[in-house]
Amino acid sequence: MAGMKRDMFGRNDAGLEGPGGPGGGGAVRGEVSPDPLGRMGTTGITVSDRSLRRTLLVQLVVLLITLSLVTGVAVAANLRRRERDGIDGPVAGVGPASVMHDARWRVRPLAIVHRGDDSAPENSLHAIANAGARGADYSEIDVRLTRDGVPVVFHDGRTGRLSAAGVDVPVSSVTLAELQRMPMTQHGEIYHIPTLAEAIGAARRSSDHLGLLLHLKSNPRHPAKLDDAVMDQVEDQRFADRAMFMSTNDEDIAIVHRRHPGWTVGKCVSPKGRPLVEWPKDASFVVMRGDRINLAVLARARRDGVPVFAGVSDDYREGNECLRLGADGILGGNTRRTLGTVDRHTVTLNGAKGGSIPWYPGVGR
Repeated sequence: MAGMKRDMFGRNDAGLEGPGGPGGGGAVRGEVSPDPLGRMGTTGITVSDRSLRRTLLVQLVVLLITLSLVTGVAVAANLRRRERDGIDGPVAGVGPASVMHDARWRVRPLAIVHRGDDSAPENSLHAIANAGARGADYSEIDVRLTRDGVPVVFHDGRTGRLSAAGVDVPVSSVTLAELQRMPMTQHGEIYHIPTLAEAIGAARRSSDHLGLLLHLKSNPRHPAKLDDAVMDQVEDQRFADRAMFMSTNDEDIAIVHRRHPGWTVGKCVSPKGRPLVEWPKDASFVVMRGDRINLAVLARARRDGVPVFAGVSDDYREGNECLRLGADGILGGNTRRTLGTVDRHTVTLNGAKGGSIPWYPGVGR
């Protein structure tokens, strides 16, 4: 077609390829030239795509290696912590002392926190609340009377050790109003001595299962005065199903059992000196220092059907050893470390018909 002009792409005015192009009668070539972005027209895969994929793959490998290293460091740190705390095996879930699953009971020793969790001042509402929130079975607290006969939660007979103002007076010599005007301090926190009623309220609010182990700090000459006031409070608050009682004085145990034969009341073997390790026949349990627990004591307790709880303070290696020997629970200062220690000693029992649990030390009789 003579006279037709060709444009810059070799096409003639009619839009046809000239000779040598695909539409101009020439041979059709198999090659496809790359476009200005370097992409190959036949496959859609480019050099830059392959490079990007290699880069992403390398980054993924680096990420996986990093995650593995972080996980390894965390596991090693956890193992060191367990070794430090006297825990040499897997830790079970936190919960009450017994949980039923498929007609089997998972039972572990009791986790009792001494004077509430040690993250807050001893025997304070804050310490009780933290013990419950962190999963303790019981918070042990000390109960004594003010001059006007109100049960309050305080360990010492006098205020001096914890008084923020250095006021040192017997708790029994002041009224509740006077006592609660005296600020106390520990762990850098200012607080006021709570009543037993306030402590029961704190336990209830903190969890649905936290119990209180009430250490009766009675006057040996007139034990019934404190015992009756405490029992009145527990009755009024309807808290008997979550309360245990203990005392170094056998008369306190007898007084509580005479009024409430079904309540759980135990003997605390005094930590002062080295008194004989003994308990009255009506004791529901016994609490003693961990360094005084041995196989002979535990065998005698088993013979009498009396659970034994070991006071170990912050020595969780000692707690682990007491549980290994057969103690039914420990009293520690820190909720999480106490739970970590007792969880190591979880056992599984077959449930009885009707879903009832067979008696097991530390759960009840």
